[in-house]
Amino acid sequence: MEKVSNPERPQDRVALNHSSPIVATWPMALITKHILHGFTTTGCYRKAAGPRTFVAPPVGEDNSDLDDSDRDPDYVVEEDLIPTASGSATRIQPEEMPEEDEDEDDEEEDKAPPLPEFLQQPHKFFMRMLPIELLEDMVYQTNLYAHQKDVSTTFSIDIHDLMVFTGIVLYMGVMRGPSIDDYWALDTRMPQITEYMSSKQFRQIRALLHFNNNENAKSSTDRFYKVWPLFSGITKQFLQVKATPTQSIDEVMVGYKGTMAGNLRQYIANKPDKFGYKLFCRASIDGFIHDIVMYQGATTFSSHPVDLCEDEDQQLISSKLVLVLAKTIQDLKNSTIYADNYFTSIQLVEFLRDKYQCRYVGTARPNRIGNPPLMSKKEMEKKSTPRGTLDYVSCNGVLAMCWKDNKQVTILSSDAGVEPLSTAKRWNKDTRKKVEIQCLAVIKEYNGKMGGIDKSDMLTHLYKTPMKSRRWYIRLYGYIIDLCTSNAWVLYKRDAIALLEKPMPLKDFRLKISTFARTYKNRPARMLRNTHEPFVLPRKGQRTSRPSDNLRYDYSKFHCPEFVNQRMTCKFCSTKDDIHRSRWICNVCKVALCLNNDRNCFQDFHAGPSSSSASTSASHAASPTSVTFSETPASTP
Repeated sequence: MEKVSNPERPQDRVALNHSSPIVATWPMALITKHILHGFTTTGCYRKAAGPRTFVAPPVGEDNSDLDDSDRDPDYVVEEDLIPTASGSATRIQPEEMPEEDEDEDDEEEDKAPPLPEFLQQPHKFFMRMLPIELLEDMVYQTNLYAHQKDVSTTFSIDIHDLMVFTGIVLYMGVMRGPSIDDYWALDTRMPQITEYMSSKQFRQIRALLHFNNNENAKSSTDRFYKVWPLFSGITKQFLQVKATPTQSIDEVMVGYKGTMAGNLRQYIANKPDKFGYKLFCRASIDGFIHDIVMYQGATTFSSHPVDLCEDEDQQLISSKLVLVLAKTIQDLKNSTIYADNYFTSIQLVEFLRDKYQCRYVGTARPNRIGNPPLMSKKEMEKKSTPRGTLDYVSCNGVLAMCWKDNKQVTILSSDAGVEPLSTAKRWNKDTRKKVEIQCLAVIKEYNGKMGGIDKSDMLTHLYKTPMKSRRWYIRLYGYIIDLCTSNAWVLYKRDAIALLEKPMPLKDFRLKISTFARTYKNRPARMLRNTHEPFVLPRKGQRTSRPSDNLRYDYSKFHCPEFVNQRMTCKFCSTKDDIHRSRWICNVCKVALCLNNDRNCFQDFHAGPSSSSASTSASHAASPTSVTFSETPASTP
C-alpha cells in the first residue's frame, strides 16, 4: 500500500534508522501512516480476515464527505487494500469476509463453566489453592529438617499442628501486633491465638519449617531449591483454573531486605516493596494469578518446567519470559496478552501472532519497535505540539503509535486499534482547569485490562502475613499464604457474583479461613501440644529462678503439679523468717509450691494478680483479729 504523505513533515523524517538494536520490520510499501492533531481522522479500521489492520482511503481523495458506511468499522469496500502476513497487498472482496457461525457460538456457550449450585465455604476455596497433600509434604520435610539439625531432638509436628500454625499466621495478618511476643503477653494477649498454640511451639515451628530436603540441594542448579516444591505445587493448582481471555504479565516483588539470599534479592524503584525477590506472573483481569516464574539469573529458564524451542530461545530475555508464561494458557489463540515496556518488542508481537495466533497489546520502548516512521520524542515533547497529538503506522496487522499525554507514550498492538476515538480529562496548568484531549481505543483497552497483577499485589498487601526470619525463604512462604488467600477470594467472588449474592470482604474471608485452620479436627486446646519437659533438680546451694508473669499466667499451657523426691523451698509463701518446703513443683513454671491440707500455694501462685489480691483481702477480712479498746474512766463532776 502506498504510504500516505504528510505535508507537515519532510519526507526525510520517515526514513528508517538502522542503528537501533532491533531490526526494522516495517516495509515502507505496506505502511499506513497518519498524524492526528484533533478529533477527526482520515482513516479507520476495517474488519477483515486475519488481524485487524488500519486501512487508509486512497491518497489524494477528499475525505471530508465520508458517509456513515465509510466510518463503520465493520464495512469493507473492494478498493481497500490490506497487507497480508507474507508482505504483499491483497484485495479483500465482500464475499471473502468471515461469516459468523452460529454453531461456533453454541460450542463456546457449551464450553462455558457451569454455574455453581451453591456458594461454598471460604476454606473450600483456600484448600483448592493450598491442597492437603502439599501441607502433608511440608510436615514431612519439617520433621526431617529438625532431625537433620539435631538427631536427638524430640520435636515433631503433624498436619494438625501445621494447620493451627497456618490459621494463626492468617489471623496475625489481620490483627497486626508490634511483635510476636505481644500476642502471648499478659496485657496484650489474644485468646484467638493463645488458646490454640503456645508461644514456644509457635516459635519452634517457625524456626524449623522446611519445604525440601537439604541433602539433595547440591545436585540441583535451582537457586530456589528450598521452596521449589511449594511454588510448583501451588502453580499446578492455579493452572487448573480457567484463564480469562485477557491476561496481563508483570513483575511482582516479595519484600525482603536481608542479606542471606545473596543476589536473589533484587531492587525495583517503583514498587511498594523495593527490595526483595522478583517474580514474573501472569494474571487475569480480576487479579487471579495463574502462573509464576521465579527470577534467579542465568538459571531462570533452565529451572522452569516449560521448555522453549530454538526459535523462542533466540528471543530477548524479556520476550522469553512472556513466552514461558503464555505457553501455559489453555486457549492461547483466543487470548490477548497485555504487558508493559519491559517485555514489549516488535519481534515478540509478530512471533506471538504468527506462531500462536495470539494477540498482544503493550507499551514499548522506542528502541524496541523496529524504528517505524513516527514523530521523534524531541518533536513530540515540544510545547508547540498540543496534548493529545497522535502519530501511528500500521503494517501486517501490527499497530505502532505514539501519543502525547504528560509525556510521549509508545504502544505496539496486534489487537486494539486507534478508533473509536474518545476523550480523556487532563489538568491544564495555563487555564487551571481540566480539559478534554483525544484518547485512543488502544489506550483505553490497555489502561482497563493491564491491572491484573497490580490488583493481586494490592490484595496480598492488605493483610500481609508476618513471617520475619533469618532464613531467607521463609518470606516466600508468607507470600504464598497471602497469594493463596487472595486467589481463593477471587474465585469466591466469581461464584458469589454468578449466584447474585453479595461477596464478603477479604478481611472476613481471611478470618473464616483462620478459624477453620485453628479448629482443625476440633481437638481440645490442652491436647494440642506437649508442654511437659523433664525437670532438672537444682544442685545444693543453687536457687531456682522465679518464672516471668507471661509464663506464670499463661493459661494456654497445662499447669500441672508434679511430685519430686527432693524437698525445695516454696516460691509463694516462704519468707526469710518462715520457710516452707514442698515436694510438688509446677511442670510448666518449674518452681516448688506447697500443696497440702493447710496450704494450696499451687492455686494461689497461678491466680491472676487481681484474683490473688481479692482472695488475700477476703481471707484477712474473715480471719479473727484481736481489737483492744482503751477504757477511759468516767470523769466525775
